[in-house]
Amino acid sequence: MLTVDNPKAFDWGSISLVDCAEGNAMDSYFTLKLFELFEERLEGLGVTALYDGLISPLTEEFSEMEYDGLNVSREKLAEVGGELQEACLEIEETVYSSDKVMEDDNLSSTNDLVQILYTREDGFNLYPPDRTAKGKPSVSAPTLKILLGQINEELARRSK
Repeated sequence: MLTVDNPKAFDWGSISLVDCAEGNAMDSYFTLKLFELFEERLEGLGVTALYDGLISPLTEEFSEMEYDGLNVSREKLAEVGGELQEACLEIEETVYSSDKVMEDDNLSSTNDLVQILYTREDGFNLYPPDRTAKGKPSVSAPTLKILLGQINEELARRSK
């Protein structure tokens, strides 16, 4: 309730009817204002049909999942985790098989990735499509996605 400063320490049993009604009225008023704001934004983004047709009907299910939690099989989770780890190791081996990547390069290191992709003379010498706030070449996930797209486009052009 908006009129209560600390709900956990508040004595809810002794709240007056007037304060309760005022607090509930304020909650309702501001909830309506937020609804109107969100509705306007959804319309502006052109996703009202998506919200009305998919998200809104599932709200009750989402709240039940949040309240009850999800049943997760530890065995299946471990199995999937193992498969993902194996796939990552295979990809990493493929990367290390390139003559541009040295054995002592750490693919989890931002500095090593910057050197491999952009700055090292015996690296890939790619042009960084994005930079960090400090002006250094970026190796963030979105930047790497851009690079991958550029590389795939170039490979497609070369194969024609």
